[in-house]
Amino acid sequence: MNHRRNEKGQSLVETALILVAFMTLLLAMTAIGEKLYVRQELTQRAHDAARWGALNHYDADAIRNLVRYGTTAPATDVGAFDSLKPTDVVVANPGCPGPDCRIRVAIPAHGVQSVEPVERTD
Repeated sequence: MNHRRNEKGQSLVETALILVAFMTLLLAMTAIGEKLYVRQELTQRAHDAARWGALNHYDADAIRNLVRYGTTAPATDVGAFDSLKPTDVVVANPGCPGPDCRIRVAIPAHGVQSVEPVERTD
């Protein structure tokens, strides 16, 4: 009888250890998935903003707003994506004016950058 009682305690301890390992793995997968989603979304926003800047009149603030809010003229009560500050988004137009004019949008903290050639209207 005493032998059977020890087995019940052993299975409880084993179950607890497996549950802790499983929950840790599940939470880690969720955190990694969230980081991948944020990086992909920022990459897409930087690309869209650089493309918009290449097709429209150069306006660094509008391009920066496209990355942060998804629109060039955000509402005043809207929060920025991933709490991006204006200084987190680097916008430049190297080679402008000229044939090598490009719009560069970068988010250095996330390792994201997009460069688009400016459409010439000659």
